[in-house]
Amino acid sequence: METLNFQFNGHNATVIRPDNPNGKWIWKTEFLHAFDEAERKLCDMGYTRVYYSVSDKFGSFDAIRKMHNFYRYVIKEFNLSETCILFGFSRGGLYAFNFAITYPEAVDKVYLDAPVLDMRTWPPKKSRDRELLYEEFGLTEETLEWFKGHPIDNMEEFFALKIPLLLVAGGADEVVPFPQNAGRMLEFCKERGIEITSFVKPECGHHPHSLTDVSPIIDFAEA
Repeated sequence: METLNFQFNGHNATVIRPDNPNGKWIWKTEFLHAFDEAERKLCDMGYTRVYYSVSDKFGSFDAIRKMHNFYRYVIKEFNLSETCILFGFSRGGLYAFNFAITYPEAVDKVYLDAPVLDMRTWPPKKSRDRELLYEEFGLTEETLEWFKGHPIDNMEEFFALKIPLLLVAGGADEVVPFPQNAGRMLEFCKERGIEITSFVKPECGHHPHSLTDVSPIIDFAEA
């Protein structure tokens, strides 16, 4: 296994190459090494792991554009498949969701884990992250309420793409409140008869991410 750390267009990037690369790859949009048992096992199976740090941009248009430039570079440079599996944990869900609806031809599957889907619920008010959010999108506390760029506003578009989705979340999550984020996505799917693979951990908060037994994540990637 080889870990390559480098700069691409002014942002840090990491590519972890397995000993037996099969061209398949996982793009974790934030928190590369957090709760990564499934990624490590998939890497042992030949999956390349990829990360590109466009943090503090909350899945904005600028972030997604930069991600696509990086995507075009890595598939050529590292001989990777033209479609990736996106892993969006917490705020990383913003990047994974928005990249998928903007460049669906580049996405094979999406795994969201305790994802931020409504930025009115996270970042917290009067926090540094909330100020960065306002700055990135050109919003204020008042205009954020009317903003229609939250993933939760664009689920119709997302699910029309029929990209396979795995959703994992803690039912007691108060950091990224479950009812307004993952719970709302589950309700949307239930109301419309949309089938997704989902695991809700009833007593779990925002952490730990992933599953105690990561076999369903492996199965999802391999399906």
